[in-house]
Amino acid sequence: MSETRWRQIVNGYQDIKGVRVAVQAPDETLARVAQAVGITSDQLRQVDRNTAADLLDELAAPPTPASTPGSAAINPQIDAIATLLATLPPEAQDEVLRRVGLAQQPAPQKETEEGDRWRRRAG
Repeated sequence: MSETRWRQIVNGYQDIKGVRVAVQAPDETLARVAQAVGITSDQLRQVDRNTAADLLDELAAPPTPASTPGSAAINPQIDAIATLLATLPPEAQDEVLRRVGLAQQPAPQKETEEGDRWRRRAG
Protein backbone atom coordinates (compact mmCIF):
# COMPACT_ATOMS: atom_id res chain seq x y z
CA MET A 1 0.00 0.00 0.00
CA SER A 2 1.37 3.39 -0.89
CA GLU A 3 1.94 6.10 1.68
CA THR A 4 -0.64 8.24 -0.13
CA ARG A 5 -3.32 5.54 0.05
CA TRP A 6 -2.50 4.92 3.71
CA ARG A 7 -3.01 8.64 4.48
CA GLN A 8 -6.31 8.66 2.56
CA ILE A 9 -7.62 5.74 4.60
CA VAL A 10 -6.44 7.23 7.90
CA ASN A 11 -7.86 10.66 7.06
CA GLY A 12 -11.09 9.27 5.62
CA TYR A 13 -10.91 11.33 2.44
CA GLN A 14 -8.90 11.95 -0.69
CA ASP A 15 -8.55 15.10 -2.75
CA ILE A 16 -9.74 14.80 -6.33
CA LYS A 17 -9.16 17.99 -8.30
CA GLY A 18 -9.40 20.03 -5.12
CA VAL A 19 -12.59 18.34 -3.89
CA ARG A 20 -12.52 16.16 -0.78
CA VAL A 21 -14.14 12.81 -1.43
CA ALA A 22 -14.92 10.39 1.40
CA VAL A 23 -12.81 7.22 1.49
CA GLN A 24 -13.72 4.03 3.29
CA ALA A 25 -11.20 1.22 3.21
CA PRO A 26 -12.41 -2.17 1.97
CA ASP A 27 -12.83 -4.62 4.86
CA GLU A 28 -9.78 -6.72 3.95
CA THR A 29 -7.57 -3.64 3.63
CA LEU A 30 -8.85 -2.26 6.92
CA ALA A 31 -8.18 -5.57 8.67
CA ARG A 32 -4.59 -5.59 7.43
CA VAL A 33 -4.09 -1.94 8.38
CA ALA A 34 -5.52 -2.67 11.84
CA GLN A 35 -3.20 -5.64 12.21
CA ALA A 36 -0.20 -3.50 11.24
CA VAL A 37 -0.92 -0.78 13.79
CA GLY A 38 -2.30 -2.90 16.62
CA ILE A 39 -6.00 -2.03 16.43
CA THR A 40 -8.15 -4.79 17.93
CA SER A 41 -11.19 -6.42 16.39
CA ASP A 42 -13.25 -5.05 19.31
CA GLN A 43 -12.21 -1.52 18.36
CA LEU A 44 -13.30 -2.17 14.76
CA ARG A 45 -16.66 -3.47 15.99
CA GLN A 46 -17.12 -0.30 18.08
CA VAL A 47 -17.09 1.70 14.84
CA ASP A 48 -19.41 -0.73 13.02
CA ARG A 49 -16.71 -2.40 10.90
CA ASN A 50 -17.80 -5.92 11.86
CA THR A 51 -16.67 -7.65 8.67
CA ALA A 52 -13.20 -6.10 8.97
CA ALA A 53 -13.15 -7.19 12.63
CA ASP A 54 -13.99 -10.78 11.64
CA LEU A 55 -11.25 -10.73 9.01
CA LEU A 56 -8.79 -9.37 11.58
CA ASP A 57 -9.71 -12.24 13.90
CA GLU A 58 -9.00 -14.68 11.05
CA LEU A 59 -5.63 -13.05 10.39
CA ALA A 60 -4.72 -13.32 14.08
CA ALA A 61 -5.85 -16.93 14.43
CA PRO A 62 -3.11 -19.56 14.32
CA PRO A 63 -3.12 -21.56 11.10
CA THR A 64 -4.99 -24.82 11.21
CA PRO A 65 -3.94 -28.00 9.42
CA ALA A 66 -6.83 -27.44 7.01
CA SER A 67 -5.60 -23.93 6.17
CA THR A 68 -1.98 -24.95 5.69
CA PRO A 69 -1.50 -27.85 3.31
CA GLY A 70 1.31 -30.13 4.42
CA SER A 71 1.57 -28.38 7.78
CA ALA A 72 2.04 -31.67 9.63
CA ALA A 73 5.49 -31.92 8.07
CA ILE A 74 6.49 -28.35 9.02
CA ASN A 75 9.37 -28.00 11.43
CA PRO A 76 8.62 -25.67 14.38
CA GLN A 77 12.00 -24.00 13.86
CA ILE A 78 11.08 -23.20 10.28
CA ASP A 79 7.77 -21.76 11.48
CA ALA A 80 9.62 -19.56 13.97
CA ILE A 81 12.05 -18.34 11.32
CA ALA A 82 9.22 -17.63 8.87
CA THR A 83 7.35 -15.70 11.56
CA LEU A 84 10.44 -13.65 12.36
CA LEU A 85 11.13 -13.05 8.66
CA ALA A 86 7.61 -11.69 8.21
CA THR A 87 8.31 -8.98 10.81
CA LEU A 88 11.21 -7.55 8.79
CA PRO A 89 10.86 -4.81 6.18
CA PRO A 90 10.96 -6.07 2.56
CA GLU A 91 14.59 -4.98 2.02
CA ALA A 92 15.73 -6.92 5.09
CA GLN A 93 13.69 -9.97 4.00
CA ASP A 94 15.41 -9.84 0.61
CA GLU A 95 18.83 -9.65 2.29
CA VAL A 96 18.09 -12.64 4.54
CA LEU A 97 16.85 -14.68 1.58
CA ARG A 98 19.90 -13.65 -0.46
CA ARG A 99 22.20 -14.79 2.33
CA VAL A 100 20.60 -18.22 2.54
CA GLY A 101 20.52 -18.54 -1.24
CA LEU A 102 16.76 -18.34 -1.72
CA ALA A 103 16.55 -14.95 -3.38
CA GLN A 104 15.74 -14.86 -7.04
CA GLN A 105 19.01 -15.22 -8.88
CA PRO A 106 19.76 -12.74 -11.68
CA ALA A 107 19.35 -14.11 -15.18
CA PRO A 108 22.61 -15.44 -16.67
CA GLN A 109 24.44 -12.92 -18.81
CA LYS A 110 24.61 -13.55 -22.53
CA GLU A 111 28.11 -14.30 -23.78
CA THR A 112 29.74 -11.57 -25.81
CA GLU A 113 31.29 -12.24 -29.19
CA GLU A 114 34.70 -11.18 -27.82
CA GLY A 115 34.40 -13.60 -24.89
CA ASP A 116 33.48 -16.41 -27.27
CA ARG A 117 36.55 -15.70 -29.45
CA TRP A 118 38.82 -15.69 -26.39
CA ARG A 119 37.48 -19.07 -25.25
CA ARG A 120 37.97 -20.58 -28.72
CA ARG A 121 41.61 -19.44 -28.79
CA ALA A 122 42.27 -20.68 -25.24
CA GLY A 123 40.59 -24.04 -25.86
